[in-house]
Amino acid sequence: MNIIVLNGSPRPSGNTKAMISAFTEGAERAGHAVTVFDVCRMNIKGCLACEYCHTRAFRQCVQKDDMQKIYPVLDEAEMIVLASPIYYHGFSGQLQCAINRIYAQGYPKKLKKAMLLLSSGDKGVYDGAIFTYRNSFLEYFHLEDMGIYTAAGDENKSDELLARIREAGAALRDPDDRNVPRLVIRSGDIMVKARMNDSFAARDFMNRLPMTVTGEDSGVDYCCELKDGVIDESELQYGWKNGDINAYGGWFAILYGGEEQSASYRQMIIAHLDEEENRLIQTLPKETAFELSLEEPYRASSN
Repeated sequence: MNIIVLNGSPRPSGNTKAMISAFTEGAERAGHAVTVFDVCRMNIKGCLACEYCHTRAFRQCVQKDDMQKIYPVLDEAEMIVLASPIYYHGFSGQLQCAINRIYAQGYPKKLKKAMLLLSSGDKGVYDGAIFTYRNSFLEYFHLEDMGIYTAAGDENKSDELLARIREAGAALRDPDDRNVPRLVIRSGDIMVKARMNDSFAARDFMNRLPMTVTGEDSGVDYCCELKDGVIDESELQYGWKNGDINAYGGWFAILYGGEEQSASYRQMIIAHLDEEENRLIQTLPKETAFELSLEEPYRASSN
């Protein structure tokens, strides 16, 4: 597993760095590749809110500073670790700048897991940083929470703390099916689950849920009108496999059949039904409403 660590501490040998070193030692012992960026020693400016990355050059930031070193590593990372001292109940300013600039990428392509490391002088000062971690990373990127580790006062650099973090790194496993969010589709008494893929459009679609759409059986799919979300056009494909789910061109479509004749149709596939659940879809009435929601089999965190 590729892991990226954003270190928000300006102190090269401080408490936050000790936590990162313990985590890295454990993770590398388990065979994972860890890349640490000391953002306080990098030239990373604040977001300009110019929307260049979303309106003119897809996923490209107009500012050509040291975030250009972070972006490609983040896109290959399957896990992100945020590490920071607590300043005014939140992350350090340097780390917050780097976090804000992730906006240009929208959704990093492979992220599945996250962890939070926080150092402070006093206890009970973590709410701001934890709020950002849970809402901007776990919820928005739909990541599995691998734990929140905090150290206050004398807990910093303690053997007990560093051992726990080291073992947490060593216990990490590569993402598997348990990490994959599933699209829950309900219609009357029928309920099926479709495995979401890693596409940009799938991540965007997850953040639009829950919703209800109404569809009609065309003979090979159920087509439902749906306002387009954000997509990466490089991920569009021609054709589909039976059981694929498309969200593109003003439609949400459950493509339960017709794959042999589908090669000329351009699609944005976001999820897939297995064979048995694809058969269940075909038992529905010609016109039906689908209640769409997201199943995520994780959210537990530890201190």
